[in-house]
Amino acid sequence: MPLYNTATAATAIGVTSKWLDNLLSHNHIPGVQSESQGVSRRLSLAAVTQIALTKELVQLLNVPVPTAVQVASTMLADPDGKSLGDSPIRITIDLHEFQADVLQCLARAVELAPTRRRGRPPKR
Repeated sequence: MPLYNTATAATAIGVTSKWLDNLLSHNHIPGVQSESQGVSRRLSLAAVTQIALTKELVQLLNVPVPTAVQVASTMLADPDGKSLGDSPIRITIDLHEFQADVLQCLARAVELAPTRRRGRPPKR
């Protein structure tokens, strides 16, 4: 399974790297690998999909990010793409279409967001 760096994920989702870093720093999202300070995080396709859905929920429903993270997690865990438990109010998503869109955006972003080299440039 491929892992994506934060620059690629941010480009694919359409957010700034700072927004994505803040989201990852303050919320637990399964599929995010982070080792130590100075090492770039790596995100699984499932993590990128959850982050993309979180962004959509924040923009469309104007809910706080932690709430959107939780709702996105619930929706992605349900095979029918539903949320809000037993409530008569439903939020649904076509999971296959949404995941296909995320994959397509990631494929484009891999070309657009090259991996940035860390540290000092080599001496000439």
